[in-house]
Amino acid sequence: MDEPGRPTHYQEEFAEQAYKLCLAGATNDDLAEAFEVAPRTVDRWLQAHREFAAAVRRGRLIADGDVAHNLYRRAIGYTYETSKVLLRDGLPMPVPQTVHRPPDVRACIFWLRNRRPRQWAESRPVQAERQNWWDDEDLDKRFERTRRAGEETQEERGPPGPSS
Repeated sequence: MDEPGRPTHYQEEFAEQAYKLCLAGATNDDLAEAFEVAPRTVDRWLQAHREFAAAVRRGRLIADGDVAHNLYRRAIGYTYETSKVLLRDGLPMPVPQTVHRPPDVRACIFWLRNRRPRQWAESRPVQAERQNWWDDEDLDKRFERTRRAGEETQEERGPPGPSS
Protein backbone atom coordinates (compact mmCIF):
# COMPACT_ATOMS: atom_id res chain seq x y z
CA MET A 1 0.00 0.00 0.00
CA ASP A 2 1.23 3.47 -0.82
CA GLU A 3 2.32 5.47 2.19
CA PRO A 4 3.63 9.04 2.36
CA GLY A 5 7.33 9.10 1.60
CA ARG A 6 7.23 5.72 -0.13
CA PRO A 7 7.37 5.30 -3.91
CA THR A 8 3.94 5.17 -5.52
CA HIS A 9 2.47 2.01 -6.97
CA TYR A 10 0.60 4.15 -9.51
CA GLN A 11 1.03 3.12 -13.14
CA GLU A 12 -0.13 5.03 -16.23
CA GLU A 13 -2.40 2.19 -17.35
CA PHE A 14 -4.43 2.61 -14.15
CA ALA A 15 -6.23 5.57 -15.74
CA GLU A 16 -7.74 3.40 -18.49
CA GLN A 17 -8.56 0.64 -16.01
CA ALA A 18 -10.20 3.15 -13.65
CA TYR A 19 -12.23 4.55 -16.57
CA LYS A 20 -13.59 1.08 -17.39
CA LEU A 21 -14.27 0.28 -13.74
CA CYS A 22 -16.15 3.58 -13.30
CA LEU A 23 -18.25 2.83 -16.38
CA ALA A 24 -19.38 -0.23 -14.41
CA GLY A 25 -20.22 1.90 -11.36
CA ALA A 26 -17.04 1.61 -9.29
CA THR A 27 -16.67 3.78 -6.20
CA ASN A 28 -13.33 4.94 -4.80
CA ASP A 29 -13.40 1.99 -2.41
CA ASP A 30 -13.95 -0.35 -5.38
CA LEU A 31 -11.00 1.22 -7.18
CA ALA A 32 -8.83 0.76 -4.10
CA GLU A 33 -9.79 -2.91 -3.96
CA ALA A 34 -9.14 -3.39 -7.68
CA PHE A 35 -5.69 -1.76 -7.46
CA GLU A 36 -4.95 -3.42 -4.11
CA VAL A 37 -4.30 -0.15 -2.30
CA ALA A 38 -5.90 1.73 0.58
CA PRO A 39 -8.85 4.02 -0.25
CA ARG A 40 -6.79 7.04 0.85
CA THR A 41 -4.22 6.08 -1.81
CA VAL A 42 -6.90 6.37 -4.51
CA ASP A 43 -7.78 9.79 -3.08
CA ARG A 44 -4.12 10.83 -3.39
CA TRP A 45 -3.92 9.49 -6.96
CA LEU A 46 -6.99 11.54 -7.87
CA GLN A 47 -5.18 14.65 -6.63
CA ALA A 48 -1.73 13.84 -7.98
CA HIS A 49 -2.48 12.30 -11.41
CA ARG A 50 -4.56 14.50 -13.69
CA GLU A 51 -5.13 11.73 -16.26
CA PHE A 52 -6.35 9.34 -13.54
CA ALA A 53 -8.81 11.90 -12.14
CA ALA A 54 -10.07 12.76 -15.66
CA ALA A 55 -10.58 9.06 -16.49
CA VAL A 56 -12.55 8.50 -13.26
CA ARG A 57 -14.71 11.60 -13.90
CA ARG A 58 -15.32 10.64 -17.55
CA GLY A 59 -16.27 7.06 -16.67
CA ARG A 60 -18.67 8.17 -13.96
CA LEU A 61 -20.28 10.85 -16.15
CA ILE A 62 -20.91 8.39 -18.95
CA ALA A 63 -22.25 5.70 -16.61
CA ASP A 64 -24.52 8.19 -14.80
CA GLY A 65 -25.71 9.58 -18.13
CA ASP A 66 -26.58 6.12 -19.44
CA VAL A 67 -28.50 5.27 -16.28
CA ALA A 68 -30.32 8.62 -16.32
CA HIS A 69 -31.22 8.12 -19.99
CA ASN A 70 -32.61 4.65 -19.35
CA LEU A 71 -34.50 5.80 -16.26
CA TYR A 72 -36.03 8.56 -18.39
CA ARG A 73 -37.02 6.04 -21.08
CA ARG A 74 -38.67 3.85 -18.41
CA ALA A 75 -40.51 6.88 -17.05
CA ILE A 76 -41.99 7.91 -20.42
CA GLY A 77 -42.31 4.48 -22.04
CA TYR A 78 -40.55 3.30 -25.17
CA THR A 79 -40.84 1.02 -28.19
CA TYR A 80 -38.18 -1.25 -29.63
CA GLU A 81 -37.79 -3.75 -32.44
CA THR A 82 -36.87 -7.36 -31.81
CA SER A 83 -37.58 -10.76 -33.31
CA LYS A 84 -39.28 -13.86 -32.06
CA VAL A 85 -38.25 -17.27 -33.35
CA LEU A 86 -41.13 -19.54 -34.34
CA LEU A 87 -41.04 -23.04 -35.77
CA ARG A 88 -42.50 -23.48 -39.25
CA ASP A 89 -42.43 -26.95 -40.73
CA GLY A 90 -39.92 -27.86 -38.04
CA LEU A 91 -37.53 -25.06 -39.04
CA PRO A 92 -36.82 -21.97 -36.94
CA MET A 93 -38.13 -18.80 -38.54
CA PRO A 94 -37.37 -15.37 -37.04
CA VAL A 95 -40.39 -13.07 -37.05
CA PRO A 96 -39.83 -9.34 -36.52
CA GLN A 97 -41.92 -7.77 -33.80
CA THR A 98 -42.39 -4.35 -32.22
CA VAL A 99 -42.54 -4.29 -28.43
CA HIS A 100 -43.91 -1.33 -26.48
CA ARG A 101 -43.03 -0.80 -22.85
CA PRO A 102 -45.54 1.54 -21.18
CA PRO A 103 -44.40 4.27 -18.79
CA ASP A 104 -43.30 3.03 -15.37
CA VAL A 105 -44.96 5.01 -12.55
CA ARG A 106 -42.16 4.32 -10.06
CA ALA A 107 -39.58 5.61 -12.53
CA CYS A 108 -41.71 8.73 -13.08
CA ILE A 109 -41.95 9.39 -9.36
CA PHE A 110 -38.23 8.78 -8.81
CA TRP A 111 -37.31 11.08 -11.71
CA LEU A 112 -39.63 13.88 -10.61
CA ARG A 113 -38.69 13.68 -6.92
CA ASN A 114 -35.05 14.07 -7.86
CA ARG A 115 -35.47 16.62 -10.65
CA ARG A 116 -38.27 18.67 -9.06
CA PRO A 117 -38.00 18.06 -5.30
CA ARG A 118 -40.05 21.13 -4.32
CA GLN A 119 -43.07 19.99 -6.31
CA TRP A 120 -42.70 16.22 -5.88
CA ALA A 121 -41.23 15.62 -2.43
CA GLU A 122 -42.96 12.76 -0.62
CA SER A 123 -44.05 14.96 2.26
CA ARG A 124 -44.22 18.62 1.45
CA PRO A 125 -44.54 21.00 4.40
CA VAL A 126 -48.05 22.37 4.79
CA GLN A 127 -48.15 26.13 4.47
CA ALA A 128 -49.60 27.85 7.54
CA GLU A 129 -52.22 29.83 5.62
CA ARG A 130 -53.53 26.63 3.99
CA GLN A 131 -53.89 24.55 7.17
CA ASN A 132 -57.44 25.68 8.00
CA TRP A 133 -58.65 26.74 4.58
CA TRP A 134 -62.18 25.40 5.33
CA ASP A 135 -63.84 26.20 8.60
CA ASP A 136 -66.86 24.28 9.88
CA GLU A 137 -69.35 26.88 8.58
CA ASP A 138 -67.80 26.73 5.11
CA LEU A 139 -67.95 22.91 5.15
CA ASP A 140 -71.65 23.04 6.10
CA LYS A 141 -72.36 25.39 3.17
CA ARG A 142 -70.48 23.16 0.71
CA PHE A 143 -72.27 20.06 1.99
CA GLU A 144 -75.68 21.76 1.61
CA ARG A 145 -74.90 22.89 -1.97
CA THR A 146 -73.80 19.36 -2.88
CA ARG A 147 -76.96 17.84 -1.34
CA ARG A 148 -79.23 20.29 -3.24
CA ALA A 149 -77.40 19.62 -6.50
CA GLY A 150 -78.01 15.89 -5.97
CA GLU A 151 -81.73 16.48 -5.38
CA GLU A 152 -82.00 18.64 -8.53
CA THR A 153 -80.29 15.96 -10.59
CA GLN A 154 -82.71 13.34 -9.23
CA GLU A 155 -85.72 15.57 -10.13
CA GLU A 156 -84.41 15.99 -13.70
CA ARG A 157 -84.15 12.20 -14.10
CA GLY A 158 -87.65 11.64 -12.80
CA PRO A 159 -88.82 8.92 -10.47
CA PRO A 160 -87.01 5.65 -10.66
CA GLY A 161 -88.66 3.17 -13.03
CA PRO A 162 -89.44 -0.46 -12.33
CA SER A 163 -86.40 -2.66 -12.10
CA SER A 164 -85.95 -5.16 -14.87
